[in-house]
Amino acid sequence: MSDIGLIASIAVSSTAGFILGFVTGLVPGLHVNNVAAAVIAYAGTMLGCFAVIGELLGCDAPGLLISCFLVSALVSHNFSEAAPNTFVGVPASDAVSVLPAHRLAKAGLGWLAVRSSIDGSMAGVLLATVMIVPVCLCMGPWIGIYAALKTVMGVLIILFSVILVLSDRGSNDPISDSVGDRARIAMIATGIFMTSGLLGMVVLESDYFCSDLSPLPFGSEPISSSSLLLPLFAGLFGLPTLLLSLSQEEGAYVEMARGIKLSPGTYRSESLLAVFGGLLVGWIPGMTSGSSATLCAIIARKPLGEGCGVDASRRFIWLYSAISSAGAVLSIGALFVILRARSGVMDAVTIFLGDIDPFDGEMGDLVAPCALLLSMMLSAIASHSLMQSMRGILKRGAKHLLSKRLTITCIIFICVLAAALTGFRGILLMSAACSLGLLPPRLGARRIHLMGCLLVPISISFLTG
Repeated sequence: MSDIGLIASIAVSSTAGFILGFVTGLVPGLHVNNVAAAVIAYAGTMLGCFAVIGELLGCDAPGLLISCFLVSALVSHNFSEAAPNTFVGVPASDAVSVLPAHRLAKAGLGWLAVRSSIDGSMAGVLLATVMIVPVCLCMGPWIGIYAALKTVMGVLIILFSVILVLSDRGSNDPISDSVGDRARIAMIATGIFMTSGLLGMVVLESDYFCSDLSPLPFGSEPISSSSLLLPLFAGLFGLPTLLLSLSQEEGAYVEMARGIKLSPGTYRSESLLAVFGGLLVGWIPGMTSGSSATLCAIIARKPLGEGCGVDASRRFIWLYSAISSAGAVLSIGALFVILRARSGVMDAVTIFLGDIDPFDGEMGDLVAPCALLLSMMLSAIASHSLMQSMRGILKRGAKHLLSKRLTITCIIFICVLAAALTGFRGILLMSAACSLGLLPPRLGARRIHLMGCLLVPISISFLTG
């Protein structure tokens, strides 16, 4: 296998992944983890296709090429999903809590939300690429921070959950410091967190939900039970937002204000938070971009997230996107140093790369992680450039993105996708999750408390394991 053939094969695989991820990111409700599950289901076919590509270009590692394809799709998906996250599902009523991107869209600043997201994603990739070696040295066996944290991981997750709940001051009304209001919101947040945790326990621990699902048509492998995370998260986060937006007026909020310029140092104070948040997402089990961004905002005492103004909203969007991309990059370190996959895509990568030995300092062990990092960087550069050129398209198409017809189409698509991948179990789970997911915006609590569906089972697993 020549170096030129390897680089050429990586470039082709990364390009294919970039295209797929960019397209899936534009489809509301479709997560790249679902794409990874489908790739696993058709593993034999995928290996055959990439074996042909490798043979033509002089590379005999189809598993590595598929892995590059997947991580490239992961990065480009993070960039392109900024558009539907901003313009699809904007609620009309101020009686419900409004997500930061939707808040900017309602203010005629939709492009600011998109630009903040793609700039944050690009910054996250760059920062994490620079910091991945120091992070691996600190977290790996050389200094041993992760090994030390692992002994108290369950307690740390519980502590984080408590901070998350107690920090919520409500998002419907201006922030109140009265004891009664704080106690009411804390009780609501606790109830939502524990109920979602119970739902997560049922999904992740019960015999009914843990068995593998039927394979896709013509698929070579059964769908893993982890695919039930699709109806779980779609019900908790996706469908409630879309359902609440159905009352909006057709074509509202289509204006995109001009004249907003961001200086190079606008997000300097958030850069360190992005690295720390990405570290949490990439290395700590149960941590998502949203929960990590919320924790970073609390630590920095920044009024970020739901219920805040334009400036705080754009900063939260930037931070969230930066953490999401940084976490994707830093998860490569976790995969090769402590052999832990922290996302569905990384789980698929472990399958296609085969047995991975912990990195012990040998240069030959760096081929796979360097190939994955190169794929991510190429995808990030291409995605950022393409998204920047889409302002005119988004301005012309914003009216259609905000239409009830598209919202209903998205709801139907999510339901059909969940039924196709997970069957009756998935539909049952999604219905229960959607009922719970409608509560936080109606009651004025943060949606992030719904992440109890992961945090509760994982903390219990560490405490009892």
